[in-house]
Amino acid sequence: MDNVNYQPNPAGQQPRAPRYDPIRHIDELISIVQDANGVPFTDKCSVDRNDMIASLEELKNKLPASVRQSNDIIMRAQEIIGTAREKNKKIIDDANRMYASKVNDHEITRGARDEAENIIAAAEAQADELRKSAHVYVKQLLQGANNTLSESIARIQTNLSEIESTIE
Repeated sequence: MDNVNYQPNPAGQQPRAPRYDPIRHIDELISIVQDANGVPFTDKCSVDRNDMIASLEELKNKLPASVRQSNDIIMRAQEIIGTAREKNKKIIDDANRMYASKVNDHEITRGARDEAENIIAAAEAQADELRKSAHVYVKQLLQGANNTLSESIARIQTNLSEIESTIE
C-alpha cells in the first residue's frame, strides 16, 4: 500500500468534508457562461441546459439556511405591512362612514368631525407603530442573517488563507 498521501487521523475525529463555497460556485457558473460558444451576430451564448440546471440546483440546495430565512423574513414583513395598511384603510373608511352619517346636525357634525380626526390620527399612529415594529423586527432578523453570513465569509477567507499558506 502506498502511504505517500496518507495523513493520520487524530483519535475520535472524523475526516472533514471540504466546505462548500457558494461564491466559488457562482464564479464557476459565470466562467461557464463567459466561455460558452457565442451565437453569431448576437450577444447570446449556448450552454448545456442540463449541466447548468444541475449546477444551479446544487447552488440553491447548498446555500446557507440564513439566506432562505432572510427571504422568509422579508415576505413576513411585507405581509405585516400589508395587514397594517388594510387595518388603516378599514379604520379610515369606518371613520368616514361615521362622519357622513352625522353631517345633518351641526353640533353632531362638529363632534363627528373631531371624533373622525381622532380615529384617523389613532389609525395612522397605529399603522405607523405597526410599520415601525415590522421594520424593527425585519432589521433584527436581517442583522442576524447578515452576522451569520459575515461569519461564514470570515471562515471561508480564513480557510483560503490557510490553504494559500499551505500551497506556498
